[in-house]
Amino acid sequence: MSNLINHITPLTRGIIWFISEESPSNQYYADIDYLLDGLLTSNFASAKNLTSRLVIGENFGRSLYVMIVKEVKHQEIDSFISLIKKDLGQENDIAVIDETNTLEKLKKELKDIQTHLKVL
Repeated sequence: MSNLINHITPLTRGIIWFISEESPSNQYYADIDYLLDGLLTSNFASAKNLTSRLVIGENFGRSLYVMIVKEVKHQEIDSFISLIKKDLGQENDIAVIDETNTLEKLKKELKDIQTHLKVL
């Protein structure tokens, strides 16, 4: 397991995971699956061909939005931002795992949530 769980707090509303390979052997997979109460594994087989997907779990009684991005599609990023913005307060954060060095390329698209991003 990675140390991802140590960075997720009751104030964390989301995780954006720019993934190089989605498989149970990925260092973050087990932690994210744990945080989502097994939802990642339960729909793993049916989501293999998707460019990205959103899994919504619960974190300390509030929604936890996890976006797994294999291939960046701006419409999918925009949809995620629109969805998560309604649950963001000033104190909330969004953890970012960037295995593909993609975050820098998306600064313009993520400007509405930029202050909430916490790169791990």
